[in-house]
Amino acid sequence: MVDCFVKLRDGRRLAYSELGDPDGMPIFHQHGMPGSRLEHEAEPELYRSLGVRVITPDRPGYGLSDPDPHSPLLDWPSDIEELADHLGISRFGISGLSGGGIYALACAAAIPERLTDVVVTGCPGPMQRSGAKTGMRFMTRAGVWLGARTPWLLEAGATFVSPVVRRFPEFFVDHFHEGVPPADRRWLSMPSVNRQAADTVREAFRSGVWGYVQDIQVLARAWGFTLEDIRVPVHLWHGNEDAVIPLHHGRYLASVIPGATLRICPGEGHMLMWNHLSEILIEAAGMPSQPESQRRLPALHS
Repeated sequence: MVDCFVKLRDGRRLAYSELGDPDGMPIFHQHGMPGSRLEHEAEPELYRSLGVRVITPDRPGYGLSDPDPHSPLLDWPSDIEELADHLGISRFGISGLSGGGIYALACAAAIPERLTDVVVTGCPGPMQRSGAKTGMRFMTRAGVWLGARTPWLLEAGATFVSPVVRRFPEFFVDHFHEGVPPADRRWLSMPSVNRQAADTVREAFRSGVWGYVQDIQVLARAWGFTLEDIRVPVHLWHGNEDAVIPLHHGRYLASVIPGATLRICPGEGHMLMWNHLSEILIEAAGMPSQPESQRRLPALHS
């Protein structure tokens, strides 16, 4: 994985990584909250075998990307377009993990003519709807409450704990996933998965907490675009045992996004992307489905 940079029109620097076949079908992956360009769910050989080119940018304020002082969510589709233009890519797919799915949906709303398909896993819906926080863990509910009402307190708390997270990211990963279903614990018990998650979180806070604080505010507040106006194919994947973003979020999104499909994965939790990565990437790239025998390719080595 090589770190790359592009200078945007407004002078900001955007960092990104690439995996897979340089000549493959391009997919721009939207990392989770918190997350970074280091987020990946498989060894590089898997991406090459599928014929895809996965490009993962650090969102503003994360990793090596400069902050966006204006509107991190609504500006994001333009950032993606600039990055695609820089790379000479006219059309591409979008994938999004967890809170990164909000940014994927923003791209679906703002730049549909550039997209093949959009695939999101464990994506939250708007928090303003009645019952949105039902079933969420206390940590998530508290972050949403602080992000909507007292962002200064959220920033102060994140600033206080970020040095500890950067020094001991494994502890943060283990603590964040306490109480998750067996499927998620099974993945986290794999040393390579735990290590990759820790590296991603450490990098997320490299330049401070701005990216994470802005992400929580994006999650907590009205998004500023209309889900009902999306006209690009959207594929929603959700585990029925997701303890981070409960299944009713996926059901809601499927009910309001025109033509969206919802795939419910029995017995799986928030980390289902690891278990279905080849299928998800094929959908995002708009490629024909592969035979069942080729779908379940190995993820990160244990």
